[in-house]
Amino acid sequence: MGILDRFAEGMANASPNRAKGFSLRTRLLMYIIPAVVLVLMLTGYINYQTSLNFINEALERSSRIQVKAMAHEIDSLFARCREDLLLVAQVAGDGRGLHENFSRLVATRKTDYHELLFISHKKGHHIFLLAKGNQIFPVSQEAIADITPDPFVTIGYLEKLNAGDVWISPVTEVQEPFPTDNHPDQKIRSHVIYFGTPCYSDNGEKSGYLLLSLDVRFIRNLLSVLNSPRSPLWAFSRTSETRFIYLFDLEGWILFQSEDPEAVDLDLTTHLARMDYSYGTLGKPGLPFAYRPGSIYQPFWKMVKDVEAGKHELIELKAAPHEGQTVRDYYLTYTPVSFEGRVYAGLAYIDRSRFALLAQYKHLDTMLILSLITILVISSVIFVLSHMITKPIYKLAGAVADTQNRPLEPIRIKSSIYEVRMLQQAINAMIEAIKAQIVAIREQEKRIRSVENKEKINLEEAFPAVTQPTSADDLPEIVGFGSRMEQFKASIRKASRADADVLIIGETGTGKQLAAEAIHRHSRRSGRPFISVNCGELSENLLLDTLFGHVKGAFTEARTDRRGAFLEADGGTIFLDEIQTASPNVQQALLRAVAMRTIKQLGSDQDIAMDVRVICATNEDLNRMIEKQQFRADLYYRINVITINTPPLREQKENIPVLINHFLEQVRTSTGRRTLGISKGALEKMKNHDWPGNIRELKNAITRAGVMCEGNTIQAGDILIEGGGYPDADMDISADPETRLTYPSLLSEENIAGNGNGSRSQRAVSIAGFQNGIPLNERQKRVYPYILSRGTITRSEYQAQAGGSISSRTAIYDLQDLVQKGLLKKEGLGPATRYLTPD
Repeated sequence: MGILDRFAEGMANASPNRAKGFSLRTRLLMYIIPAVVLVLMLTGYINYQTSLNFINEALERSSRIQVKAMAHEIDSLFARCREDLLLVAQVAGDGRGLHENFSRLVATRKTDYHELLFISHKKGHHIFLLAKGNQIFPVSQEAIADITPDPFVTIGYLEKLNAGDVWISPVTEVQEPFPTDNHPDQKIRSHVIYFGTPCYSDNGEKSGYLLLSLDVRFIRNLLSVLNSPRSPLWAFSRTSETRFIYLFDLEGWILFQSEDPEAVDLDLTTHLARMDYSYGTLGKPGLPFAYRPGSIYQPFWKMVKDVEAGKHELIELKAAPHEGQTVRDYYLTYTPVSFEGRVYAGLAYIDRSRFALLAQYKHLDTMLILSLITILVISSVIFVLSHMITKPIYKLAGAVADTQNRPLEPIRIKSSIYEVRMLQQAINAMIEAIKAQIVAIREQEKRIRSVENKEKINLEEAFPAVTQPTSADDLPEIVGFGSRMEQFKASIRKASRADADVLIIGETGTGKQLAAEAIHRHSRRSGRPFISVNCGELSENLLLDTLFGHVKGAFTEARTDRRGAFLEADGGTIFLDEIQTASPNVQQALLRAVAMRTIKQLGSDQDIAMDVRVICATNEDLNRMIEKQQFRADLYYRINVITINTPPLREQKENIPVLINHFLEQVRTSTGRRTLGISKGALEKMKNHDWPGNIRELKNAITRAGVMCEGNTIQAGDILIEGGGYPDADMDISADPETRLTYPSLLSEENIAGNGNGSRSQRAVSIAGFQNGIPLNERQKRVYPYILSRGTITRSEYQAQAGGSISSRTAIYDLQDLVQKGLLKKEGLGPATRYLTPD
């Protein structure tokens, strides 16, 4: 039955009980709707009354802050111009270095300075510099006379200044000569504000006057940016009505207005500022765009008087209708602009807004806030009622969450709520379906894993490094890749190029002999003998005789001369393996031979010179042996010229497939079984082993498995390694994952006791194994009573008792599995291996 069928059946069974309790939705609505209606009725009227007042106050504050911040920026700009002028005047009091200082000022300040003029007391020493972008153009003495208005008329204002005083001019239209190759008579026209101050020479006398002009368009562009979304004052989104700022002087002339912040080169205009003033004067000498409203516009002239008195205020006005202008109600906010504590001009900000529409929007916003408050109230009501209504749901959720910590079982919770009962039934149906699917998936995974682990693996395809080409300077005798192996090979190459003694350190089976042979083979001595001596295999006297030789008659059995390993290796290399096993006398003799490169044969007093490279190997820590006075420190420092460490296999397991492929090829060659391969299960078993015997143990395991396996694929059971501890994944296991030893006949004391063999502790362990529910396959169930009755069994006996002509590999797997489960213990090696019941 599917989940949907079970859900439908649960619905049918639950329908008769539905009248016993209201649904969760019905209960919530019964309690919540009256509260929601009451709260909305009480709060709606309050929201409507407060929305308009809120918007009015917000817009007024925004306008005041906006115009005050803009005025502050202009005040700061004037103050910065004053500081720049005084700084230039200090360093160029007599006009020297004026060009350099003005260039630095234009390049470093983000201010559009237009010109710098030094009016000298000496005739013909005037300096006029004109800034165009970041370039400075000097104006000749003759061309200064063509500047209009004449800059020398400012002297009357500048003469009254003391040191450190700065004079500021009104907005002035200036025309300067700017000749070019194509237009020699060209003139440029600009509107500027002059800043002037006296200059003094080094002796303290007044040398002239310095004028610095600021392009008024820079002020206009600054106000345009501050009135745009790019402004740091743009704290919230505004509607699309026209808003602008304009600057007016104390005589009531509107000088210029803000524009589009992108139109930085646009000429100064006042068309927006004139929009609400029908009567007035357009044009002022030098400022044709300036506008002065008529005296009938009392709010405007009130603004001029307030600014002249240093006051700032906000006026709410109604504008005359204009084409394209739908908003008539607006704010006029103004504030003075000061220079050195004196009011210089006024700044006015026109803030238009669709006031009524915004009031409605704000009313909706307020309603939204009150709705959120209502939701909080509703949540509070639900919280109070949740203990009564939702307690079964919490229990059900807790029971579902608890399934993570216990086996999947149906949930049993009593509840009178219809939805809770239906949800519980659906969850239980889902749990049953999941349990069935888990069992099916596990069985499928077992079958797939069993088949995959028995399949032959193509090592060349699975591990590309197996067949990767070696470089021209590689060592073909050293198999493997990776950082450890590359470092190992590099050490061998370096050692082979140097004619110095070498100490090879590494665990047993890591290839110390192979490394020594590679060093010799790739050295300049490769054409001479390579003599290998294992110091651990010989007694002291025999080792001395083997190394140094003897003369005839040196001892009773010395019937002929013997050259010894050192003389046999003359011109070549001698390899001393297990050097740590050499006795003190042998170490003494080796020290003299290595240090002097001479030897004395046994029975002779003659020193014989030799040319031998010494390579020693050890699997012990010689420094620790030196501390225990088991090895001579002077000999250690003689042989430890170049040190090479052979990496253990457990630290380079990525090379196990490479080594397996290499040794498999050797087995194929020696046995003639060209199709011999290895299964995935066997490979995994070998990759999970730590290989205390390193590469030698791996080679022996591959060779033994390749020779002894019955087919052309080495299975996991063919890999016999001591203490492997990894199950043979390609063995056949019982198809039922819940199989347990539960047969009463097997658990009986009489059956376990058998013929009396085996101790009481053995029988207790066996009974405990059965009672703990240890899973066994059918073969193990059939043979284990026989093992208990005798207390011991061999592999061949297991095959006979299991029946069915099982292979030796399967028998070994079953016995090892019993050992891992603690039901047997292994004793002996090879053919003498037996399996005993635990004591």
